[in-house]
Amino acid sequence: MPYSAYSLPRVVANQYILSSIHEEDTDTVTYAATQKNMSRDVLLRSLRPAAMEDDRKVRFFVETARLQARLAHPNIAAPLELLEADGTWHLAMERIKGEPLDMMVSNGRVLPSIVICGLLQQLCRVCIYLDIERIAFVPFSLEHTYLMDVGFRFDNMALAGPRPRNASKRYLSAAFKLIEPLLDMDSPLAMHLRTTMEYMGRVGTWRPLTPVYFDEELTRLQMEMLRIQAGEKALVSNAYTK
Repeated sequence: MPYSAYSLPRVVANQYILSSIHEEDTDTVTYAATQKNMSRDVLLRSLRPAAMEDDRKVRFFVETARLQARLAHPNIAAPLELLEADGTWHLAMERIKGEPLDMMVSNGRVLPSIVICGLLQQLCRVCIYLDIERIAFVPFSLEHTYLMDVGFRFDNMALAGPRPRNASKRYLSAAFKLIEPLLDMDSPLAMHLRTTMEYMGRVGTWRPLTPVYFDEELTRLQMEMLRIQAGEKALVSNAYTK
């Protein structure tokens, strides 16, 4: 019987009550769960029994969990506990309760330019942080991004192993393609923001400070959007009209 077909609800380590499957891949199953002693909702990622028979996969799972535990970034969800129980490894993780961006795309929702600008800023700052920490990261994915009352949060998708030199370039390029459908083109300065996003998606020469450059450009554009919200005239610079 497949691991994901085990009867639910069930309890792991007399602590985590698994209620439903959140997502699956070849080697792991991630469950929505409740941590009993803390009375909080969490996610529990578990290695499948077949993966437990491969020492390389076990080592990668454990090393990735320990790497994620060393991250300290306000926009990245935190791992909570690594444990071995019921013959396999489990990673308990923070469960983000915001609105998933992939659901917004599926439902045809759009977000105003100032919100999208804030999302791209946070992505740039996450890239800067991960570049400094030299942490590998999977390509950007909307289903791991959530809109909160105070901005955006991202699932902790850091991976064990060296960070590729062009990791941030691939990450932000993928972000542009996925986020573009969410941009409300009727909102203030949306066309200027889209121009910046397009440049982000096709920039040629990528340098370590490139995410810093994009963060600064987005910050300037955001200030113009705030001026418009305040009823003032925007002073859009040539940087957004080239």
